[in-house]
Amino acid sequence: MRGLSFSHPLVRAGFCLFLLALPLASAWNLAVAPSYPKLAIRIGPKLGGVTRDAQVDLSWSSLHDGSFQKAVASRVTDAMAVRPLLIRINNEIRFELFGELTAPQVVRGAKGQLIERSYLEEYCARTADQAAKFAADIIPKLTDIQNYYRARGGVFVYLVTPSKAAHLPEYFVDRVPCPSTPAARTGLVPHYVELLRQAGIDVVDTASLIHSLKGKYEVELFPQGGVHWNDIGGARAVTAVVEDINRQAGRELVPPFTFTYTLSGVASGVDRDLVDLLNVFFPPLSYLTPKVKFETAPCATSPARSIDAVLVGSSFSHLPGQILIEDNCLSELNVYYYMHLGRFGGSPYHELQRDLKDTDLARLRDAKIVILEENESFVARTGYVNELRKIVTTP
Repeated sequence: MRGLSFSHPLVRAGFCLFLLALPLASAWNLAVAPSYPKLAIRIGPKLGGVTRDAQVDLSWSSLHDGSFQKAVASRVTDAMAVRPLLIRINNEIRFELFGELTAPQVVRGAKGQLIERSYLEEYCARTADQAAKFAADIIPKLTDIQNYYRARGGVFVYLVTPSKAAHLPEYFVDRVPCPSTPAARTGLVPHYVELLRQAGIDVVDTASLIHSLKGKYEVELFPQGGVHWNDIGGARAVTAVVEDINRQAGRELVPPFTFTYTLSGVASGVDRDLVDLLNVFFPPLSYLTPKVKFETAPCATSPARSIDAVLVGSSFSHLPGQILIEDNCLSELNVYYYMHLGRFGGSPYHELQRDLKDTDLARLRDAKIVILEENESFVARTGYVNELRKIVTTP
């Protein structure tokens, strides 16, 4: 046993080399990883929910307000090779022994259901007069956008997507203060959509559609460990969008599809996006999710492949965008994620461009199909509606 003791020269030498390697690995990550992320040295599984690094800006103002020091400290901390391992060890202990979630933005409801806190807080803060206020604010903006595209022979759809908090409130409303009334919570979207339609805005209300399908399938349309709709919800929503596009066009501009599904265990993607934020070694994934198979006409000969189409919206835009590209033959469709954060498309669906500038948005003016998506949790409160209006109204 003496040969295995810490006092053995080889053991001590190995331990010293390990301690020396840690700062060297951090230095490597600081120097190389920003330009070549794949060459970064990391010990432990990749962390979920990691945000982009703040820019390191050395100036008197940044030194005075502490933003420079904070940015440097964040870069150095992120460069530590053992950071992912240490974080997961800490999170696993707190989760397994105390049931504590270390992701502050995630709330655990009944039966293991997870929700992002912002969606739940919005749902619980709804008031009876909000729909009229939101509609009055957004109708002039949507009218300008819709008139622009229709005057040029295009199709415009305003898409309202559902919130998990509104779909499954029974799991969550007792987890935070919830002063709003049930009538105010459930009445917001129908009243808002009704006012927009009265003003002539073409609305596809997939929020009400998805809520009406509650209990119609073997699984909920939002996964237990995710905040976005699952594949069935996305397929039903895209079906409604395509129907409206073809109705506006007066012909089959976009080929529809039929779909079947099977239930299986959780693999990746939106079915576990909140679970991945927990950053534990053994995430709670003991639930079923649907895997959809689409059947459509061959896209190789479809005229829809050449249509210049765009979808501007939130994180709820990704699944519909992917389906429209891969299963409705809209090969040229681009998804503008919060307008400026990124441009997505292609098959397989992926990020095409990051941090878009105003010049990168010029092609939005010439699109023939435009889908503007807002989630019901922040209708009439997204900056990208104002940005799209500015793009199409600026000479």
